[in-house]
Amino acid sequence: MKVYIGTDMEGIAGIVDRAQISPPGLDLDRGRRLLTEETNAAIRGARAAGATEVVVSGGHGGNGMRNIIDERLHEAAWLVSGDTRRSMMEGLDASFQAVVLIGYHTRHGRHGVLDHTITARDIYEIRVRGRPIGEIGLNGLAAGRHGVPVVLVSGDDRLSAETREWFPWAVPVVVKHAIGRHAARCMHPARAQRLIEQATADALGSLDRMRPLTAAPPVAVEVQFKRTAHADEAERAPGAERADDCTVRTNAPDAGAALRFVQTCIKLGAIAQNAPMR
Repeated sequence: MKVYIGTDMEGIAGIVDRAQISPPGLDLDRGRRLLTEETNAAIRGARAAGATEVVVSGGHGGNGMRNIIDERLHEAAWLVSGDTRRSMMEGLDASFQAVVLIGYHTRHGRHGVLDHTITARDIYEIRVRGRPIGEIGLNGLAAGRHGVPVVLVSGDDRLSAETREWFPWAVPVVVKHAIGRHAARCMHPARAQRLIEQATADALGSLDRMRPLTAAPPVAVEVQFKRTAHADEAERAPGAERADDCTVRTNAPDAGAALRFVQTCIKLGAIAQNAPMR
């Protein structure tokens, strides 16, 4: 059994602030250790369930997507690290049997810890067929196009509701309860790690009830930015049309093309944010 573990940082137990997840944050080193240990717990659970190969993606964008501490990661796992890649789910293909998502967060506007959708600076909302979607849903579609199910998602209590919306079969693991965007009631890291380890083993032991998240073609996708200047640039994406002042959209032939459209729009929209005098 091959298992793919996608990781983020905002949903890790003990993390409540950007100072723990992005340079030059004073607590970044501590945040990276917490991330690495929760990932190790998922690896142990996968191996206990019979995984013969585990690939870990260090998916958090801050610090160049190099946040998992290589020398502290369980030696049985392969690590995808660095930011010159196509997506958070780089290397995932149809040879895998399951995806585990560790340390994730709610989409923008869901009032979870450090809620956002891909980039808090630029994106207000992404919609697939008119339905708002966050990073767990987008990564679930990336896995589903290869026929691979998401079997577990860990993060705060607000994320568990979003998990049920997209993956009603998956195991939601709650390691903290959101109080506000920068506050939470957190489980002790050691206890959170034990919970993730056991839940991962249990989820992988129930593969017969798991389902890939799929979207039949064509796939209507909209990217709503926070500023009109972002949409001005994103409108240059192939197949894009302006839906309203801050939104671009397209009808993609499949989920893979829809995800590429989202990525292209975000890259183009960032030009407006980074340009001088904007």
